[in-house]
Amino acid sequence: MTLLQIPLSSMRPHIQGAVRQGVSLDNLLERSCIERRYGDDRDLISPAQRLLLCINTVLSVEDATHGLARTGVRANYPAIGVMMALGCSTLEAAILALSRLYASESNAVHIQLKTEQETAILSVHMQAKDERDIAYIEENFLTWLFIQCLRFLGRAPTVSEVSLRDPCHFNLGRRHWGFQGLVKYGDVTAFRFPRKLLGEPPASRAGEDVMWECHRLWLDYLDGKLAMATPTDFVAGGGFVRFADLVRDSGRSPNTLRRQLQASNQGFRQARQRAIVQAASIRLSEGEDTVETIAAELGYRDTKSFRRFLKNATGLTPQQIRGQRPLEAAAGDVQARLRIKAIGGRMNV
Repeated sequence: MTLLQIPLSSMRPHIQGAVRQGVSLDNLLERSCIERRYGDDRDLISPAQRLLLCINTVLSVEDATHGLARTGVRANYPAIGVMMALGCSTLEAAILALSRLYASESNAVHIQLKTEQETAILSVHMQAKDERDIAYIEENFLTWLFIQCLRFLGRAPTVSEVSLRDPCHFNLGRRHWGFQGLVKYGDVTAFRFPRKLLGEPPASRAGEDVMWECHRLWLDYLDGKLAMATPTDFVAGGGFVRFADLVRDSGRSPNTLRRQLQASNQGFRQARQRAIVQAASIRLSEGEDTVETIAAELGYRDTKSFRRFLKNATGLTPQQIRGQRPLEAAAGDVQARLRIKAIGGRMNV
């Protein structure tokens, strides 16, 4: 079974709001079918496990913003939003209705829809309790809006570009794991899709279990996309190896980027090491390319240096990492889907 694997470390900021409120991290992970084997960037999870972790976080704090927004959103509002959206005549009307709904519940959530020629741009602006959490909470909300659009249309909108405010996102310069668009670092959290989709009507009305309908469609969509992709499509690559490359891709000055990296509690060297370890772990555990090929793609001309880096960072050789294929993750993914369906009703209206 081939799975899209996501670094568990990338989820830690998304659940910090719950942990700060006294929710047990170990309990959250256990309820989400996640086992930490290493405690570092080698721990990988599936989209279903990530989704279940988000659901459990929301239910633990009774807040759809994971306890991160300055003003929270009640846990049943996502389900209310689905039903409201599916009652609208067009996707554009549905997005505008969602914008009004969330604005009425929280002054910390702002959804905006703009158009440029043939492109629609859906963006999210959040106010967080801690400024360092903004990038993560906005990405969570943007992912949910994509799922809402998928449910409304009955198919996923083609996303051409995703703009995120996380300068160290593991998909930077690649396709976003959740909705496929090319990830760029920017000042606004948004995704771009064809404007013509805004005039389309809903594919169907809401059923009895509105949340599972959304979640199932999204997970099925990811499964279908994965069948046509390679692990390289979703992991950070050589573009993250040099600071100059990150400066070029972000469009920011070196000093500005250094300040932003420091504000996110990680310097460039730390962020670079995380990105390379995550990328190497995914490539080695999921792909069949040689160590030499992977090393070159990650910016290493000398394979020996790459092997030495991995050994120092993880305690394992590339061959040892490759030998740990995610059989446990496959089982965890199946169990996570079953639990998502079982507890989804608690998030319905």
